[in-house]
Amino acid sequence: MKKILLFFALLSAALVITTSCDKVDPSCNVNTGGGSKSDTIRKLLFEDYTGHLCTNCPSAHAILDDLHKIYGDRMVTVAIHTGFFSMQAAPPYDADYKSVDGEDLALFFGGNTAPLPKGVVNRAKVNGSYLIERAEFSTEVSKVLTDEKPDLYLEVKPTYTGGNTFDVEVKITAMKDMPAGKYNLSVLITESDIVSAQKNVDPNINNGQEMLDYHHNHVLRATVNTTWGEEFAASISNGQTFTKTYTNVPINAGWDTDNISIVAFAYYADGAKEKEVIQAQVEELK
Repeated sequence: MKKILLFFALLSAALVITTSCDKVDPSCNVNTGGGSKSDTIRKLLFEDYTGHLCTNCPSAHAILDDLHKIYGDRMVTVAIHTGFFSMQAAPPYDADYKSVDGEDLALFFGGNTAPLPKGVVNRAKVNGSYLIERAEFSTEVSKVLTDEKPDLYLEVKPTYTGGNTFDVEVKITAMKDMPAGKYNLSVLITESDIVSAQKNVDPNINNGQEMLDYHHNHVLRATVNTTWGEEFAASISNGQTFTKTYTNVPINAGWDTDNISIVAFAYYADGAKEKEVIQAQVEELK
């Protein structure tokens, strides 16, 4: 009997922790789903519009780091370097993290002209705009991740045995009947732990000084299946599965394969929720 009472006490405590994480507090961790290949838990896509000349971007990255500590792999982040603040400048700011697809996305969502940093959560509009300020990051993320049941379940299975190409399979499983309409799948390549210079003015980070050995994470390198992905369904029924396989995907010689990840997400391609992400997933290449 004591063991049963102890079990229910621990369960109640866990529920309180899980449902009370409504602000950025790294000590408050929610259920992360137990691994990207085997979980069926709601996740979100966070697109971080940034640049190495953006003096306020390190403070935005610190917020995102704290959110990752809270939500674990339920947050799938892609950093898109764009606009004036991503331009190549005199050394040590001569790195170029822009990509063709990133520029196309920034043009559509407005990240290429807006003062940075800016974020986009699940490509859903907030007060009429896709872009949100860093002060809104935590609030908008928590709104999406309150419901842990996904409408779709994504599995990402990359295969890499060395060399300059890889294969990846993405399997989509419906967890419910979905409204009639077009559904797209996008598959991206990101790279983390890229070390180079970063402007900064946040006094809480490196005493407000620029950083020459900054770690740029989740950097969008390229897309696997075009900027906007491809349609995978026009109707979806509960339990239905869809599989997309991509072979001989090129790896740029300048990328570190130890730090490459494959991001996949499904989204509404038309209708009232057009562009809004339904579910996202990430898996390391290695």
